[in-house]
Amino acid sequence: MNTFKSLRGLDRNVWIRFAGEAMNGIAFMMLMPFLALYLKDKIDSLWLVGVVMAVGPITSVVGTMLGGRFADQYGRKPVMVASMAGNGFVMLGFIYFDSFIAFVILSALMGFLNSLFHPAASAMVADVTPPEQRTEAFGLLRLGHNIGAATGPLIGASIILVSKSIIFFITASSVFLYAIIVAVWIHESLPASQPRHKGKNKQEIKEDPLPSPFKVLFDDKLLLIFILTGIVISMSFSQTEGMLPLHFDLELKHLTEAQNPFPYLMAMNGLLVVLFQLPIASWAGKKKIGSVMLSGTIFFGLGMIALAWLPRYFYQHHSSFSVILIVLLIVYAVYTLGEMLMSPVQMTFISNIAPEHLRGTYMGASGLQWILGGAIGPLVSGFLLDHSLGNALFTGLGAGCIIAGFIYLAIDRMSGERNQESADSKLA
Repeated sequence: MNTFKSLRGLDRNVWIRFAGEAMNGIAFMMLMPFLALYLKDKIDSLWLVGVVMAVGPITSVVGTMLGGRFADQYGRKPVMVASMAGNGFVMLGFIYFDSFIAFVILSALMGFLNSLFHPAASAMVADVTPPEQRTEAFGLLRLGHNIGAATGPLIGASIILVSKSIIFFITASSVFLYAIIVAVWIHESLPASQPRHKGKNKQEIKEDPLPSPFKVLFDDKLLLIFILTGIVISMSFSQTEGMLPLHFDLELKHLTEAQNPFPYLMAMNGLLVVLFQLPIASWAGKKKIGSVMLSGTIFFGLGMIALAWLPRYFYQHHSSFSVILIVLLIVYAVYTLGEMLMSPVQMTFISNIAPEHLRGTYMGASGLQWILGGAIGPLVSGFLLDHSLGNALFTGLGAGCIIAGFIYLAIDRMSGERNQESADSKLA
């Protein structure tokens, strides 16, 4: 109850984004669980499917850096609107084009435009939310997305039997509508007074441009270590959402395509986030970030290791679909608990270490972990799945996540020491 009382005080921008995330969550989660399977029917090999899915994250390197910089320079709102409107046209492109080269181009555009949105949107949340409520605010946005994730895969599983094009059209319509909502109702949150400009005249401000995102990245060692550590987390998220259905398809050979457990796991994942993300985010907001991330990575990693090996066990013992589904739902609940612990506090950590006038830049730089992991993951997983080594893929990712948790714990301690040194220097 206290959680909901505190959420009522959040800025209007956060609540509008919550509604938009819920709407887009339904549309995108209708599409994304079936994208790899859709591409498999259109392209000659799983490795080429991996290439298509890796192109988007590669182009996101440019998009996330530009998105964060533009958000600090021109404002959060115009960047968000432009990226969403552009993505709507890309979704329509999947309806009208049908070749490997076309899919590569569309994937590249989708990755670039998506990555423009997120640094600006995350910086906007940090702008309008006090530090003590940021974990809850980011948790609320995850709740919005997962309202869609709870229903989208099941709706998509029904629609895709009729027409794949309808899913792309619905997604495009949702993105266009979200762009209109942002343009009309969200207010600009870019801080009007930048600390680095105090005491300077206009000429000095012009000669003092925002630093390059790469300069920020290499100047702040905490940010750099955080991003490098997060690559394995990103790879795990992207491969669970993108390639896990192919792993099930290859390992559970005694099941029909319609019995692939993945849509049911995604629906339960979304439902659990809807029910428990806010209480977990509220609890996590009162704990040390490093300890929360370590706990999250342990649950997350153990869940992935189980997903790696259980399908092979089920096939060897000719387990029934109902038994397979019940066991995998339990395992995925453990995985989801880790996800709910990790995700909000990751964004809170970046918000807390970023200077006010560089929030967009920091959010853009932090997005590199998702870009690099999303680019490397499909290439590696496509190769391993082509050789029926999905168990090795998900075991390696699960173990890597657990190791990353201990690094997060060390980073949080380093951040606390840096903040203490900064406070001591101000007092002196």
